[in-house]
Formats: sequence, structure tokens, C-alpha cells
Amino acid sequence: MNTIHLSDEELDIARHGMTAYLRSFGHDEADTVHLIQAVLARLAAAQAEPDEPAPIG
Repeated sequence: MNTIHLSDEELDIARHGMTAYLRSFGHDEADTVHLIQAVLARLAAAQAEPDEPAPIG
């Protein structure tokens, strides 16, 4: 498992890019289509992390 941090704008462009990528595949690449759909579902479920508090001192 990997973690990446994206701004709202970066997350939006990633969604758009994956959607465009998905449209370029046909029925012969079912495994790829399912994987892209899974990634898109995870992107759609992304939640913002709370900001870290400033260090004291």
C-alpha cells in the first residue's frame, strides 16, 4: 500500500485523467478496465486529512 498527498486540484485532475484513460480501453481489456474503475472509486472516496498543528515552542 502506498500513500500520496494531493491537493484538491491535483485530485481533480487525477480523476479526469483516469476517466479519460478509461475511455480509451475497449472490451478486450476487461482486467485493465476493472483496475481503472477501482482506482477511480478510491479517488472518489478520498477524504481530506486534517491540517497538522504547528509545533509548540
